[in-house]
Amino acid sequence: MAEPIVLMGLFNEVDPAADALDELRALGISDDEITVISGVPYSHHALGRPKPWERLPFFSLAGALVGFGVGIFFNVGTPLLYSIRVGGQPLVPIPPSAVITYEFTMMGLIIATFLGVLWQSGFPTYSPKYYDPEIAMGRIGIFFRCPPAKEEQARAVLARCGAEKIQRAERRPL
Repeated sequence: MAEPIVLMGLFNEVDPAADALDELRALGISDDEITVISGVPYSHHALGRPKPWERLPFFSLAGALVGFGVGIFFNVGTPLLYSIRVGGQPLVPIPPSAVITYEFTMMGLIIATFLGVLWQSGFPTYSPKYYDPEIAMGRIGIFFRCPPAKEEQARAVLARCGAEKIQRAERRPL
């Protein structure tokens, strides 16, 4: 079986790009094989794309839970391991412990969210990616994999929808 090729179509407007995405799906190209790149952050609704599944809230929640656990350990575990009784005060005072536990929870949340954003965005990346410099000038780029047998049909779809530039995509260093 021949290796799939990657085609690129550049559009000026959102509506023709959304129409091209619909027709590419009708041609049998799945959403997993289509990438839309633009200089403007369009929502998935504007392009008729499926809602992306986000993992970032789970990263953030896990970081908050780890931070909460570390905060509880420092506030409760440390005084129980190394107890020092001071003039009738409780071993674990609640008000200062609540503040420290809150701070550790927020620190875990922030660190996990930052690392989750880096991981989800694929940073750092050193390999060349598909890109065209005209995307930075306001164009919308649609990159997709298709079998060589469907190349002419895919080019016809892009041309019918008003693509300004249709070509095989090249990997470029960013």
